[in-house]
Amino acid sequence: PPSPPPQVWYMDGYYKGRRVLEFRSLSDFISGQNFVQHLLPHPWAGTGHVVFNGSLYYNKFQSNVAVRYHFRSRSVAVQRSLAGAGYNNTFPYSWGGFSDIDFMVDENGLWVVYTSNQNAGNIVVSSVDPLTLEVLRSWDTGYPKRSAGESFMICGVLYVTNSHLAGAKIYFAYHTNTSSYEYTDIPFHNQYSHISMLDYNPRERVLYTWNNGHQVIYNVTLFHVV
Repeated sequence: PPSPPPQVWYMDGYYKGRRVLEFRSLSDFISGQNFVQHLLPHPWAGTGHVVFNGSLYYNKFQSNVAVRYHFRSRSVAVQRSLAGAGYNNTFPYSWGGFSDIDFMVDENGLWVVYTSNQNAGNIVVSSVDPLTLEVLRSWDTGYPKRSAGESFMICGVLYVTNSHLAGAKIYFAYHTNTSSYEYTDIPFHNQYSHISMLDYNPRERVLYTWNNGHQVIYNVTLFHVV
């Protein structure tokens, strides 16, 4: 929502969960106070969920189905299968955790990152219609998803880390506007040594990270990626 303060949504665990806590602000999230609970009709898989324009986008457990859950109506607005997309730890990030399907939002809209047997396990990034979950366009990046620690989108560019552990770097960038890629060497300070969620917030221009039990926020200007 455009009006402050920004809400924070919290989902505990990487599979079979159904409970989403909505906090009014980051300070409420830190203190664990003033939240609303949502109970999803279908459990989730992985940690690649995102909230965009009042809806939660997530991967339905044990399937390649994308779900759009509308918070205000407390109901599923739409669900759609991602044709051929691997699921249930078929093509996760290097840390596992059912992280086969990863939703993202940047300045250009809603994206989903996944892979399939057809793409030989390489990362596919697709632009998605946020209302219908229809895939509008897809790019095969050529980067093996199992070798990626995590990834995030900024301004239509997919950035990929080469590990989820200590010593990780932002190692690869795929530009959807030119359908081209480059290898990068951007240090990524992984203080707690195990990243299991990494996403960009285009309104705040920060990266939100779940790192070995710690919620960490990074200023993206430190990476010189925009």
